[in-house]
Amino acid sequence: MDWNILGHESAIRYFKNQTKAGNTRHAYLIVGPDGVGRRTLALAFAKALNCTQAPQEGDFCDACLTCRQINEQRYPDLSVLEVEEGSKDLKIDQVREMQQTLALSPYQSRFRMVLIPDFQRATIGASNALLKSLEEPPSKALLILTADAKESLLETIASRCEVIRLRPSPIEKLESFLIENRGLEPKLAKKLAHLAAGRVGTAISYSLNPQSLDDYTEALEDLNHLLKCRLRHRLQYIEKNQAKKGNQREKFAFLIATWLSFWRDVMIRHENADIPLVNLEQVDLIEETANLMNSGQIEKILKVHETSLGQLDANLNPRLVIENLLLQLPVIG
Repeated sequence: MDWNILGHESAIRYFKNQTKAGNTRHAYLIVGPDGVGRRTLALAFAKALNCTQAPQEGDFCDACLTCRQINEQRYPDLSVLEVEEGSKDLKIDQVREMQQTLALSPYQSRFRMVLIPDFQRATIGASNALLKSLEEPPSKALLILTADAKESLLETIASRCEVIRLRPSPIEKLESFLIENRGLEPKLAKKLAHLAAGRVGTAISYSLNPQSLDDYTEALEDLNHLLKCRLRHRLQYIEKNQAKKGNQREKFAFLIATWLSFWRDVMIRHENADIPLVNLEQVDLIEETANLMNSGQIEKILKVHETSLGQLDANLNPRLVIENLLLQLPVIG
């Protein structure tokens, strides 16, 4: 694997060429679904630009002090600007503080670099503030933004960056990677490759955090039960979840996002689409549900889940959001 990264061959070739003197641009935007490897690729590019023991141009050793410092995000010429803990947005004050850092001369490398992951979470004010750095970049500044999609950003931001699009790996390729490079058992590797829908970062995260995988499985089991229940039992389920510790908004958002993957599988199976299912262990219920519903009904439920996630993100009352969703679920069996 080039740069020890699964897939993204064309993006890696592009970035290798960008390490050559005179080729490097002042701003890059790496876009793709969550867990696809946007941050990993950005840090790999930073290493390729600065490695002191690179085996050849455009590569990095991943062992020298510079590479280790970049991996640990303590390299003096690389700053990572992230949403502050407890907040959901990247704020304008954070961007303005970053701009002061970006204006400084680099300590030891060619560039003063700033990585801003998940820039789709920036406020309008933060986005507009960043325009100054994109329109009039300091001579030795290099910005790398990542986002879920180019369309999630202001056009004025995206148009001033070199855009690199990442896509998930084929399921079979990710499955082999998890077996050969992560040492997973074939059955688990297959399950995670499907759950991650080809996103290597998501699959690795599940493999390193068994509790998150257990939570996902439990959420699908809950849905299986709820589809057989009438309204009273569904409301009791909400009461039970509210009694648990933790952030209600985050808990319900996790449930809805997990259930959304099930309904997407139902639509895939109903339409006989040549797309791998995500939830292999739920295939019987997926097929049963797909046979009992028409496309319009499934599409309506998908939209309800997507709308519910948007409502949670907009700070609507979590209980009201999930109650409304459960009211619209069909009774199966």
